[in-house]
Amino acid sequence: MKTILTGATGFLGSEILKVLLRENHNIIILKRTFSNTQKIKNELSAVRQYDIDKTSLASIFEENKNIDAIIHTATCYGRKNETASQIFYSNTAFPLELLELSVKNKVKTFINTGTILPLAKKGQMHNYVLSKQQFAKWGEYYSQDIQFTNAILDYIYGPFDDKTKFLPTLIEACVENKESINLSGGEQLRDFIYIEDVVTAYMKILHLQNAPLEVEIGHGLQTSLKNAALKIKELTKSKTNLNFGAIEYKDGEPMSLKTNPAFLNSAGWKPKYNFTDGIKKLISEEYKK
Repeated sequence: MKTILTGATGFLGSEILKVLLRENHNIIILKRTFSNTQKIKNELSAVRQYDIDKTSLASIFEENKNIDAIIHTATCYGRKNETASQIFYSNTAFPLELLELSVKNKVKTFINTGTILPLAKKGQMHNYVLSKQQFAKWGEYYSQDIQFTNAILDYIYGPFDDKTKFLPTLIEACVENKESINLSGGEQLRDFIYIEDVVTAYMKILHLQNAPLEVEIGHGLQTSLKNAALKIKELTKSKTNLNFGAIEYKDGEPMSLKTNPAFLNSAGWKPKYNFTDGIKKLISEEYKK
């Protein structure tokens, strides 16, 4: 299949790219001139790439006829103090232009990366969630013209993720045996899913003839952040002191999230790694020393 992939330099997109290439897809990646391509340095020679800050999306479709699918994983969380308008452009306006051109050029499939997070009245994730929900509505509107699927995810984890996230920060502290790390009470419940399982779910959606408008990817199980932290400490045999309750919960932070993977399960997909096995694999690959 001839596939356009956004976010190929990121955590999820880079892993999807590697699998697409192994399956011999014809891949076009959209990035920016300043994108860090370290994660895909070995794959760059095998793909066609465009810098979207220099090239219009319309011209990309003109140069590449008969595109079969779009996989959109690029996102802006607002973690670098981006403005509301910047987040809106990245998560709503840009993919909407991509979707409009996909419909115009008769692309068959558009897979969007959504979020399970609810819209909070306040908090740093408000603009991110709102922009994601707005684009999902546009996807629903255009679904009469293209097979649009919103892939709903909770907490993806795996080797070489952003070090500012909860699990990577915690694992690094434990591996290095830091004296202590301050944490919240850890009562938040999350549906953790290993990156390799997420990628196989995307591949399953990509090859379905009639994928639904919304597909949730996960175990359908919940693990508290406290139990996740304790399991990581156990697996790393760390002496790091976990100071639960040392910091307050974030404004608008949801306390309970869980996916419903019933559709994917019925389509033959099941996750390979439970939380313990996923963390073991992460540690073995990222911290071989």
